[in-house]
Amino acid sequence: MKKCTFITLGCKVNQYETQALREAIISHGYEEVPSGSPADLYVVNTCTVTSKSDEKSRQQIRRVIRKNPDAKVVVTGCSAEVNGEKIRAMGGVDGVFEKGQDREIVDFVKSGFELPANSGIVSDGPLIPQAETVEREESRFSLKISRFEGHTRAFLKIEDGCDNFCSYCIIPYVRGEITSKKIEDVQLEAERVVENGYKEIVLTGIHLGAYGKESGYQRTILEVLDKLQQISGLMRIRLSSIEVNEVTDNLINMVANSEKICPHFHLPLQSGDDGVLKSMNRRYDTFRYLDTVDKIRDKIDLPAISTDVMVGYPGEENEQFENTRRFCEKVCFSRVHIFPFSPRDGTPAATMLNRCTSFDLKKRKQDLESVATGSSLRYRSLFVGRSVSALVEDKRERGTGKLCGYSDRYLRVVFDGDDKLMNTIVDVEVEKVFPDFVLSKRSLPNTK
Repeated sequence: MKKCTFITLGCKVNQYETQALREAIISHGYEEVPSGSPADLYVVNTCTVTSKSDEKSRQQIRRVIRKNPDAKVVVTGCSAEVNGEKIRAMGGVDGVFEKGQDREIVDFVKSGFELPANSGIVSDGPLIPQAETVEREESRFSLKISRFEGHTRAFLKIEDGCDNFCSYCIIPYVRGEITSKKIEDVQLEAERVVENGYKEIVLTGIHLGAYGKESGYQRTILEVLDKLQQISGLMRIRLSSIEVNEVTDNLINMVANSEKICPHFHLPLQSGDDGVLKSMNRRYDTFRYLDTVDKIRDKIDLPAISTDVMVGYPGEENEQFENTRRFCEKVCFSRVHIFPFSPRDGTPAATMLNRCTSFDLKKRKQDLESVATGSSLRYRSLFVGRSVSALVEDKRERGTGKLCGYSDRYLRVVFDGDDKLMNTIVDVEVEKVFPDFVLSKRSLPNTK
């Protein structure tokens, strides 16, 4: 049996797309081996969200070619969309495929790696949004998954594309127009995953809150959630990320009244300064953001509110950064992903002046990390003495040898227990909090 390996860079959508390719290729006679093992076929799913992501993608491709000169190498993903000719020119790459060509990749592998005339190798031309045919749009969801390799939770892609055009982001140019998976297809795919033992599904997309927008919202994220709640055996449904201006009262009420939808909202902030938000072309201000957070907390007991924040955006002076720092303190996020601004060629922000020095970038990131750590500890401390339900992962924590898992509010829980509890949802009593997890010495009798 021929051997294959999959290397994925970037987001949860990329992870889903790799899983779909994995299942299709394995079904045609391949056996997957770990990434460090020799293989006949390497599939590299690339990322282009930053210039560093492009370079990391190329480094991975070079490493594969250098260590496995006789293997077949297939490259796909967002960097392949943008830099296809550069990747092909590296030598040693057998096929470069743009987004929506999953079927073509599988056909390429099945054919013995014969490239047809329309090979899917993309040009290195200018990045401009292009209208797509119905066939191309439907092809974005041509492959389905039935499991999620290496994960206790399954990510389920239900949307692709973005039309926000934030000034620092290349993704709308690369991923194209918004496209939503049919609700019946989402339901069938979720049922297949649950049949294979998965108890939690994370709904993901490039712009998840825009699900159904291309149809004038004739189908909505609320309908998807309603359908999934009816699936027997599915214990949890989680939204991966949603823009704050797309969190409606109806969505908040649905989460508040649901026993399956996790009370966890990941709401990208990016900046706590209104002037910076406007320059970023974000479609909300700090008042709207805080008002939405207050509505969520009015309806839901101790909801998890996590976020992304960028520091050092062009034009961000000390005053604007201080506004962000104070805003984060005020919201008291359960978790914050902080990243420094990195200019991305092809975006408006890449040409903006008045950039932060590397010293200021590092200092601001450290200052905000201190705020984030304190907020996270305060949030976790609210659960001391409380029972929380954790979906137990199928591997023990390396450092302690204890069981570990995540609660519905995305608290990482570490506790003592038997292996038979893996991939079950157990109740544990929180006894102590740490910056990255909460600790319990025992699990309570209830398991699901």
